[in-house]
Amino acid sequence: MSETPQDSGRPVSRRFVLGGAGALVAAAGSGLLLPGTARADQVLTSNSTGTYNGYYYSFWTDTPGTVSMTLGAAGQYSSRWNNTNNWVGGLGWSNGGRRTVTYSGTFDPGSNGYLALYGWTSNPLVEYYIVENHGPYNPGSAGQRRGTVNADGGTYTIYESTRTNAPSVEGTRTFQQYWSVRNTKRSSGTINTGTHFDAWQAAGMRMGAFTYYMIMATEGYQSSGSSHITLGGGGTPPDEGGPTTPPPGACSATYRTTNAWNNGFNGEVTVTAGSGGVTNWSVPMTLASNQTLVSIWNGTATRNGNVVTVTPAGHNRTLGAGQSTSFGFTVNGPSSPAPSVGSCGAG
Repeated sequence: MSETPQDSGRPVSRRFVLGGAGALVAAAGSGLLLPGTARADQVLTSNSTGTYNGYYYSFWTDTPGTVSMTLGAAGQYSSRWNNTNNWVGGLGWSNGGRRTVTYSGTFDPGSNGYLALYGWTSNPLVEYYIVENHGPYNPGSAGQRRGTVNADGGTYTIYESTRTNAPSVEGTRTFQQYWSVRNTKRSSGTINTGTHFDAWQAAGMRMGAFTYYMIMATEGYQSSGSSHITLGGGGTPPDEGGPTTPPPGACSATYRTTNAWNNGFNGEVTVTAGSGGVTNWSVPMTLASNQTLVSIWNGTATRNGNVVTVTPAGHNRTLGAGQSTSFGFTVNGPSSPAPSVGSCGAG
């Protein structure tokens, strides 16, 4: 979750690992179940993950005794919290992917909290959120605004933020957070995850493989509230290995900031060949007037004012269909706005 100062009154990150390698396995209950028999409702009050009535679940709190989550019929959960510091839980799938997720219910965060489809990708490690409803604080607003996307009858604002040396599903790592925050809040609807994944990719926010879980989550922070959510869809797609198929054109290019410090940052551009492959690819980047390119690796740069055109370093000049390479660079100047990456083409 996004992290902000403790005295700001804004939601602060829970940094407990909810899924993936090393996740806790919850007790499954004491009784034997006949095939096809649904379990009775189960109340969770301690940190756990597992499966219940065919769905993956996560539950975490840093304030035991202040929150409970009840797992009901397949795809249903309810939660109630009272003066909790931070908690998050929900139902979904052990692997994320391109899904059409239908949900319905009620969500009352009291003050700070939100309702979101939440998950992770690997290689690169990304923590992502599609926020459907939230309290007075917009959880993506501390990040860099990266545009908007129209999806499922509404408009979402896209944000990107960086977590540095923070706990994750892969241990302590530095990773990106991607956010789509719905401008008109709702507690029932349909989410086409692929629409958001594609919009993030188009904004230069590269995603990885869907190795880890994805849940329809409720979170509360320093608040009292409740939710009751039912999942009605989310079938597994044929291929969950990545968010997009390379376009049929020569190549595509996506950008991400890999590190930032006072008046400087490192960036990375991933070049992916289309269905016909590409030789001597070329990617133009436009820097802001207060940004200066210092160095570049795995590529050769030609400057023309604020426009830097990058071509292969030699070893990566030819890419087969769907193959990728990347080049990195260091810039003196603020990391916002991010460099604008133009269309990739054959040199």
